[in-house]
Parts: sequence; C-alpha cells; structure tokens
Amino acid sequence: MQKALIIVNHKNSVNNKFGESIAQFLLHRGLAAELIPINNFEPRKLEGAEYLLLSGWKNKSLFSVSQPDSEWVNFVNSLPALNGIKTAIFNTSKLFSGRMFKRMKKYLNGKTNNVDFEFKSSDGSLSISDKLTLNEFIG
Repeated sequence: MQKALIIVNHKNSVNNKFGESIAQFLLHRGLAAELIPINNFEPRKLEGAEYLLLSGWKNKSLFSVSQPDSEWVNFVNSLPALNGIKTAIFNTSKLFSGRMFKRMKKYLNGKTNNVDFEFKSSDGSLSISDKLTLNEFIG
C-alpha cells in the first residue's frame, strides 16, 4: 500500500481542515495517509513514504504572509533529502498564495527539486479541481 504523509501547521485550524480533507481523499483512493502536526513530525516517518504534502506557515498578519515562522523553518531544515518522495505544497491563505508557494519552494530547495503540485483553499475544503489534481499527483 502506498503511503502519504500530510504535514500541517497545527496553529491554523483551516489548514488542519484542509489537511484532513486531503488525507480523507487519499484514504478513499487506497493510500495509507497520515496527518501529522508539524511539531510532532519525526524524520523516520518518511520511511516508506511515496508522497509528502506540506502545509504553509501560520500567517501572522496580512503583511507578513510570505514570511515563514521559525517553527516552519526549523521543520524544513530538519527534513532529510526527499529523494524519491513526490512532494506537494498547500496553504489556506486567502491572498498572496503565489508568493507563499514561491517562498515554500525556495526553502525546500536542496531537499527536493520537484514541487510541481500546489493546492490552496480559502475554507479548508477540497474543490473538484483539487481532487482531479490530487489524482494526477498520486498517478
């Protein structure tokens, strides 16, 4: 059975809801999907994982949306190389999603070079488009 890890920023309830929606979708597609708060992540969890979906950071204010918090940066710095693990990013920012995705990819550079899938939601639910893209992501 294929394994997917969904890492969420526990400080953002909408992000958690979106992570839960992604996990449920992947479970229904036959994957072993595990939702993990960013502060409970252990690198050994990546063993045997084919997919990693990583949420963005908590938005402190409208003007700092593209600046990650220290917890998120520490998490990314603690990640081993993600060789062979297909990686996607997601967030629930209502504004400036593109800027956050660009920054997330910058921080992930060196861990993985392929972050081709991005998911965003304003309310934490999966749209039909998200479901189609998730199907493409898992192949």
